[in-house]
Amino acid sequence: MSRRLVNAANLLKYRIMLLAAYCWRRLLFRTRFIAITGSVGKTTTKNLLATILRDMPALTLAGTRSSNTAKQIARDLLSVRPWHRFVVLEVGTDRPGWIRRSAWLIGPDMAIILSVARTHTNNFRTLEDTAAEKATLLGGLRRKGVAILNSDDRRVAAMAANCPARVVRFGCASDADVRASNVSSRWPQRLSFAVTARGVTEVVRSQLVGTHWTPAVLGAIAAALECGMSPAQAAALVSRVPPTTARMDPRILPCGAVILRDDFNGSLDTFLAAFETLKSAHAQRKFLVITTVGDSPESWNRRMILIAAEASTVVNVLVLVGRGRDTKGAGKAALAGGLTPDGLLQFESLKSAAMFLKSTLRFGDLVLLRGMPPEHVARLYHAQLREVNCWIDDCRKPILCDQCPELYGKPAGPGVEENF
Repeated sequence: MSRRLVNAANLLKYRIMLLAAYCWRRLLFRTRFIAITGSVGKTTTKNLLATILRDMPALTLAGTRSSNTAKQIARDLLSVRPWHRFVVLEVGTDRPGWIRRSAWLIGPDMAIILSVARTHTNNFRTLEDTAAEKATLLGGLRRKGVAILNSDDRRVAAMAANCPARVVRFGCASDADVRASNVSSRWPQRLSFAVTARGVTEVVRSQLVGTHWTPAVLGAIAAALECGMSPAQAAALVSRVPPTTARMDPRILPCGAVILRDDFNGSLDTFLAAFETLKSAHAQRKFLVITTVGDSPESWNRRMILIAAEASTVVNVLVLVGRGRDTKGAGKAALAGGLTPDGLLQFESLKSAAMFLKSTLRFGDLVLLRGMPPEHVARLYHAQLREVNCWIDDCRKPILCDQCPELYGKPAGPGVEENF
């Protein structure tokens, strides 16, 4: 069969699946569908909300992993059954129109919009372009639907003006319906704050690392209240949810050091949030291990020079991974910023960087691990636990190393990882 016929057959199967999912969802009139979008925090919000709702005497289904394309959403919709009371789905995009298609499929009863940040900048040149794409989720809301918007993000807050549905606002601002105050997260302490909603104030103590997760927690709590939860119940249940893998995910090593895995999203905005957490952390030594960041208007060399200069005032050890000519300028900037020569390490391969970390890290060290998803820098973490089999420079697999059977040469057994 020719490639053209195969492609045509696959396209037909895709369209049939979308149509089947659309029709099946319309039959599920007793199930409440909650859709979550935003440049960052979708999966964590989904996990938080699903955990909270599962404490109710009603079945809840959450979308699988971090898959949020129309194809995966269609598969998730087809797995819903009439006895599911709530369905929580995340909605992502890579180019204009994707969220509109997903909103058409889901027909959400509730839509949560978390943030507008610099992601997918190849197809969304400005933040206004990104905001316009996110706002299309509100157009899919069903009659009597609810829009749950982050009032601390001015582009998200502005979406309320053209939203036909009832709007619930969350944030730290005084006019938020679900409001956070006394927000704190200084490693090794986790994110905590007081939440005020419906005239009641409760203390929230999460397992998350960094104050930048506040919108995710507030968005989940706001949706839970709309589903019938009390503020006290919702606040208490947040503490059950661990960090999402590779999103500021703390892992303790056999040597006693802690690696903050933040290798899922390589955008500049997520790096800045993670770096602020590293700045304020309590640790004997602070390490930044980085390959590069994406979604920045600066050239590759320029963005790395800026990051290295900033890191030189915060970290004790800066580990740059990349070809020598690519890290040379960043290394000079770090030294000029005050980092000692002993605190600057430059490696051309992940494997050599992993060997250095294994020989150097000790109890009390805190390591922020950053890189672009295709670089699979998580192997630096896994190499601290046992011998890694795969050191391919250009791995095209769109999955985390944790899910790859080739990481150790065979599927990893239970107990390989440990949450700190």
